[in-house]
Amino acid sequence: MSDFWVGNFRVDVSRGQVIVKDDIVSLEPRVLKVLLLLAKNQGEVVTHEALLEGAWPNVVVAPNAVQRCIGQLRKALADDAKQQRMIATHPKVGYSLVAKVQWPEANLAEQASSLSQNKHRNIQWPLAILLSCMCLLALLLYFLPSAATSPPLNRLTPITSTDEKEYYPNFSPDGRYLVFNRFVGVCQNQLWAKDLIENREFPLTKSAGVYGPAAWSPDGNQLAFSQLGGCGQPQIKSCRNISAVSFLLAKTEPQIPRELLACDQHNFGGINWLSNSEIAFIDSYARQGEVKSLVIDSGLVTVLYADKAYKPQALTYSGRNKQLAITVHDEGQNTALVLLNTDTNAAEHVPLKVPGEYSDYLWWDPSWHPLKDTLLASAENSLFEIDMAGVFTEYPVTTVSDIYNPLYHPGGDKIVAVMGGVDLDIAEYSFAANNLAEDDRAQISMQGLQTIHHSTMEDYQAKYQPATTNISFVSTRSGEQQIWFSQHNQLRQLSHFDANTRITSYAWSLDGQALALAVRGKLQLLTLDGQAQSIATPFKVVDVYQWVNKQQVLLSIIEQAPAQLQQKQRKVVLFDINTGAHQVIYQGFSHWAQLDDDQSLYYTDWDKTLHVYQDNKSTISPATTDMEFSSGFMIKQDQLVLFGQSKIWLYDLEKRALSSIELPSPATTVANLTDIDYANKRLLFSIYQDFRKDLVMFQR
Repeated sequence: MSDFWVGNFRVDVSRGQVIVKDDIVSLEPRVLKVLLLLAKNQGEVVTHEALLEGAWPNVVVAPNAVQRCIGQLRKALADDAKQQRMIATHPKVGYSLVAKVQWPEANLAEQASSLSQNKHRNIQWPLAILLSCMCLLALLLYFLPSAATSPPLNRLTPITSTDEKEYYPNFSPDGRYLVFNRFVGVCQNQLWAKDLIENREFPLTKSAGVYGPAAWSPDGNQLAFSQLGGCGQPQIKSCRNISAVSFLLAKTEPQIPRELLACDQHNFGGINWLSNSEIAFIDSYARQGEVKSLVIDSGLVTVLYADKAYKPQALTYSGRNKQLAITVHDEGQNTALVLLNTDTNAAEHVPLKVPGEYSDYLWWDPSWHPLKDTLLASAENSLFEIDMAGVFTEYPVTTVSDIYNPLYHPGGDKIVAVMGGVDLDIAEYSFAANNLAEDDRAQISMQGLQTIHHSTMEDYQAKYQPATTNISFVSTRSGEQQIWFSQHNQLRQLSHFDANTRITSYAWSLDGQALALAVRGKLQLLTLDGQAQSIATPFKVVDVYQWVNKQQVLLSIIEQAPAQLQQKQRKVVLFDINTGAHQVIYQGFSHWAQLDDDQSLYYTDWDKTLHVYQDNKSTISPATTDMEFSSGFMIKQDQLVLFGQSKIWLYDLEKRALSSIELPSPATTVANLTDIDYANKRLLFSIYQDFRKDLVMFQR
């Protein structure tokens, strides 16, 4: 039987799984049969007797067998006995499936149901064969909707299935082993390997650390990777060195990594082996970066690529054609490939023709196809092949929400990737403070943490509605990113955007009656009655930074340069919602930006340094010298508020006085600060509830 949908949940009949986004729940065979009976009679009451006869024919079972199955189904479908949004209970009668059911083929479901219920009847073989072919065709069409949009490989199998988080997979040169990183803490991991023939996993590193993705030497005997110190130590500015382990030794006993190149305040990444004795890597420092090589025996370091106009961000090497593919970007975040021949040093600069829907993506980390001159990358729930002209071909994968680190098998017939996401909740802190602007207040204590909104999905970007105790936030609990609103402890879905929504950021109006949102490159207005209006702009909207006054919002935008249509320009603008006019405040890339009362622009750039832009001049903010903080920040009541790993920094812009709020232990569960309410002495955070990252294999 083909897969079918119950609300936003896909039911994989062949595997007995219920799938939504990146969550997969396996069902017992009897539980699946109960679900099928309810789905085939959607909206109708199915009696206890009918469920027992259909799921347990000629079997004596416990009286609560059906009730137990319904409980498991409700858990799999994110339902409960109180809400009964998916399955309704009819006391002393039975149950009904109230959620909408969608079948790949309406007639096919009815015919398959008829076959299932009458399996002892005589069926003409031509009809049975026809129905089987239709089932197979429906499955193929589900995974292969068209030649232009189907994944290059159509079968998905799990590689890891632990409670831990796995990422950065990489095949050994012979394809037998898969090395990967496995979390052992919030910011620590260990290197592991899996023997794909014996189906056996084993650790490679003796102790936990902060290890980057591991690269295999061409002979498969060594693994090299970056290594960072200072996990959980926000006051220490660490750097990434290059380390290695012997795979031959690690197969029998975990090893202590040996240092190949000390970082000395630089950061090394993008590790790739050029030969069994030479490594290529990216050396990032300050606002610059270079691609270099290291000869291991001699320690000789040589610059392979450097361009002051472009900063390298990712690196991949093809031993087949002796070519490095270097992803670079400029100040405007225009992304390109540099194809560098390591034998001749000849370099070709190829602009990446990123699809418009993904033009604001800042990170492309492709890998080579082992047999062809194409590259493989991912974004959201799509795989991409990139040709040597920088053209992208997209292959959507409809079964998951996020795909990371895709890599071809050495034979070119399989792809390993990471699938998963993060379960984020909304938390609130109360802090004790009489006067945040006092010069002598160096530290403010926390009063406690309270999780105020929880689901098994992502809840984040919580903000206080101005002049109220109400809270808005983004959540995927309905299957898509939507705005939810909590008023007087009553929670409701405020927005109802179409499928494939991506809300990058939003801001409240000063009167608290509307929100301005960046949704899939468009500016949207959303009112408290749930009405949404798309505002036409002559540019793509990347972020809504701030609602500045009654009718102006501060935006990050992308627009085409007039002279070079291939090149995009990043700008920060003040946009008038009523007139459609916009004023350019700053031209260049910004992670985040805010205006203060004096109309000075504070922004973080690509290396997350905080700058102040005024009088057409940009300077580094003196408030953040030697301070570790995330790229997001806010300006509230003349206070610059920044989030560090273990504390909140408060900088009084008028008195130029710095204070802080210590976060309670464990501070590492806090993902980000999202809002502050000075009047009621409250802070809003996104906190990590759970991670889910597993390795999977796409194959034919």
